Amino acid sequence: MTEGIDNNQTLQAGPVSVETLEQQAASLEVRLTEGYFRIEEALEAGQDVATWERFWIELLHQYEMICARLGKAAF
Repeated sequence: MTEGIDNNQTLQAGPVSVETLEQQAASLEVRLTEGYFRIEEALEAGQDVATWERFWIELLHQYEMICARLGKAAF
């Protein structure tokens, strides 16, 4: 779970198409789901997952920002 995302592309402040935002949200949703299950598996194995959890929360915040932009684009 150490792979990053292109923050410049994902969190652009300028105009981005709804389709691009939807694709970014879908990609992050997949990564969040996979990350959640990896963290749970690692916890069950007794591993320290603090770093993974911080990264997962960062991805969640990015997902929330994209969804907020999608919500604004709908109006």
